Amino acid sequence: MAEVLYLEDRRRRLAAKKGFRSWRQRFSGPFDETTRLEDLNDETLRSLIGGGEESETSLYELIMGAKGMGAGLRFHFLDGTEKIGVVDIAIFLLDQLRFEAMRRLRWIDGYPGFHIPLIELIEGYGVRFSEARHDTPALSPSHPRYGEYRGAFSGDRAVFVRRLIPDVIRTFGDTEGDPVTP
Repeated sequence: MAEVLYLEDRRRRLAAKKGFRSWRQRFSGPFDETTRLEDLNDETLRSLIGGGEESETSLYELIMGAKGMGAGLRFHFLDGTEKIGVVDIAIFLLDQLRFEAMRRLRWIDGYPGFHIPLIELIEGYGVRFSEARHDTPALSPSHPRYGEYRGAFSGDRAVFVRRLIPDVIRTFGDTEGDPVTP
């Protein structure tokens, strides 16, 4: 049993080494198999939550490296099924990154994935976390629009929080240089 755990740890370290290769060059900060969303520095998070080509490329590089699919630039050469798999995980991670920005701004109190290592989120996406892509955290009572949120039909509350994404991107981006994390 100990050897199985050792091999699993070793495999996860190798996945992290490959996955974070480009991140080590692109972003400051240490990245390894234990790196969680909450461990990312504000600058890294800021550059990832906005979407766009840089964010997309960074996520593809992380996912493809961690899954042993080669460099992110190879994305366009993947077959359709592989591309869809990478894009699904990228969309899931982008949501989680945006929830992390909301958590740091204290717009939400937490979300299920913030304490799970990124490599584990990627590896377990199809098995453990694919259903979590539909989970949206509740708005914090301290948010200025909490009254509107609370007054919304319970089925519309997830949409309410997701409609705040442009605001979180703008607000988190405006905090450049200011410490956002508690």
